[in-house]
This record gives sequence, C-alpha cells and structure tokens, in this order.
Amino acid sequence: MVEHNEEELAAAAPAAEEDAPRWSRRRRWSTSIGFLLAILIITLGLVVRLPYYVLSPGSSRPTEELISVTGAETYETDGAIDFLTVSLRQATPVEALAAWVNPDLDLTPEEDILGKQTPDQNRDLNLRLMSDSKDAAQYQALTRLGYTVESNGTGAVIAAVVEGGPSASVLVPGDVIVSVNGKPISFSQELINVISVTAPGTAITLKVEPFDPQRDGARPAREVDVVIGARESDPSKGFLGVSTFTRDLSFTFPVQIVIDSGRVGGPSAGLAFTLGILDVMTPGSLTGGLKVSSTGTIALDGTVGPIGGIHQKVMASRRAGVDLMLVPASEVDEARKYAGNLRVEPVATLDDALAVLTTVGGGNSVLPPVGTTITVN
Repeated sequence: MVEHNEEELAAAAPAAEEDAPRWSRRRRWSTSIGFLLAILIITLGLVVRLPYYVLSPGSSRPTEELISVTGAETYETDGAIDFLTVSLRQATPVEALAAWVNPDLDLTPEEDILGKQTPDQNRDLNLRLMSDSKDAAQYQALTRLGYTVESNGTGAVIAAVVEGGPSASVLVPGDVIVSVNGKPISFSQELINVISVTAPGTAITLKVEPFDPQRDGARPAREVDVVIGARESDPSKGFLGVSTFTRDLSFTFPVQIVIDSGRVGGPSAGLAFTLGILDVMTPGSLTGGLKVSSTGTIALDGTVGPIGGIHQKVMASRRAGVDLMLVPASEVDEARKYAGNLRVEPVATLDDALAVLTTVGGGNSVLPPVGTTITVN
C-alpha cells in the first residue's frame, strides 16, 4: 500500500480541479467541429452538381387552351389532348440518391443529355426544335383539314453528330447539307427520306455549306463522302448519324395559329399540338370526350417519331388521370412497363393516331373527309 500524508493529498487536489475544465473545453471543441463538418457535408450534398441529370415526371397539360386561331372558326370541346413534359435537373449527390431510391426518377449521364454542347447551346437548340415542331404541327393539321400550305427551306442543318457514327469525321454542327449525290435537299425531312432508303454500306456524296460563314471555325462549302451505316432499330435502313433541322424553314399558312408553349423546349409535343389544333378547329370532340395524352415528334410527312423520357411521361399521364395515352410505336413496350391500368396505344403516323381516336368516338368520325377543301374566313 502507498501511504500519503494529508499535506500531499491537499497539494494534489488543486491540480485535479484545474484539469477538469480543460477536458470540458476539448469535448466542446470536438462537438463543434463535428457539427460543422456535418453541416458542410449536408450543404455539399445539396449544392454540388454532378455530371448527371435527374429525369422526373413533369406536367400533363391540355393543348386546346394554348392554341389561338385567327382567320378560321374555332369550337369548344369536351375532353382534352394533353402534351407531356419531363422535368430535367442537374443532380446533386442528394438528388442522385433520391433517383436511386425512387423508381419514378431516372439518373442519366450529362453527356447523354448535352452531348458536346453547353447547357445554353442545348437550351437554344431545344427551343428551335420546339418552334419547328409547332410549324410541322400546323402544317399537318391544316393539310388534314383541306388547306393548301406552301413551305420553303434551304437545306438540312446539322444540329448534332453521333460520336463514332458514320459522319463523325466529316460533319460538324452548323454544317448544312444541300444535296445528296447531286439531288437537292431543301428540307430536313428530305434528307431523312433519302438516307432511310439508302442501303447500309453505300457510299454517298454530300454537298455541304456553312450555316453561318462568319462564325469562328466555320468550315467552307465542300463535298464530303460518307459510307452509310445501319439504323440500330432497323438494320435494313440507312443511318447517317446526325440530327438535323431545316434551314430558313418557312410556311405560308392560310390561317394564323399561335401555340403558347411557354419555356418548354424540344420537339416531342409535335403530335399533341397537331391533334390539339384539329380539336380546336372542328366541331365535336376529337377524343370522344376522353382525356387523352400524346407524345411524339411530328414530321412534315406525318410520321410520328420517338422521344425522350417515356417513363416519366407515362407517370405524368397517370397522375393527371388520363384515360388514353398515344405514344410512338417504337416506344410502346417501354411505356406499357409503367402504365398500370392506363391504356397505351402505339402510333407511327398522324393517321394512326386519328384511327385510335376514332375507336373512342372521336378522330376521323368528327373530322371532315380527307380531301375536303375548307373555305378560309
């Protein structure tokens, strides 16, 4: 046993009392640092942007209320043709985690959304595509109603080039294709039609001009040779590996139609706007009184093309209480995975869409016969 006298114990006591506040201060500092680190981690999780985008269900909005017509009679209608949107947002770590947990959300690499474009360039392109889709919708709707619509264009502008595709080494965004093997190309759709019927492996010669000759880095007018690839969805059809729009596209419309699409970009509302115009400009309900949603691009030849975000658009339709959804034929299987009890029908053309609507008491049953000429007011 170690013995201590009273004086030694008394001398030791003050030292113990002085150590207590030091340990207390250390604990407080540790707690404060831990709290600050937690705040920092949470803040970074909410603020830092990752090279991914989150796709979530957007809106399902009636087109009829967005369409105004001058120069022709319009009609009130039962039911509605909705166009669909997808909400797109660059992901934070927290949002990426939410997309991993929530089956209604998809996480997509930034490159799949933007390609080689900046966000501003992508936004400008999508607004241009929306404008073109509204023109094509007016063209299709008015033509179906018997109007004569004149159109003009000066070539197919390259909006994007598929990396590793047939054109990757010879074409760049901003090039304008004005002929294929000497055949003039005035419209984007003409280029699509030519390439589609060209056998994969065929060499073609493109005459190309710069969209803006004054732009820095613009390539001069030239001829380039390209070997056509095979389309992934149909290997029998040709694939050039570019997305395009028509340069100087203009129409002489016999009536004035304005579609208020707000800040929504992209071409995927083309079919919905076409059907919406037909609904507004004819008596009776094009949908047979049902609430119908529609998605798909519309070309000048009436073809309905594929779109992005079909998963989220199906979910937006379900949330809006839609009775029937029309989707591009190539995406119907994917759409039906998420449809539940929602009826989803595939369409490859405007005629297909009208045929489906005819089965519910709308479509061709409320439109004038094909070929009927309508007199402009």
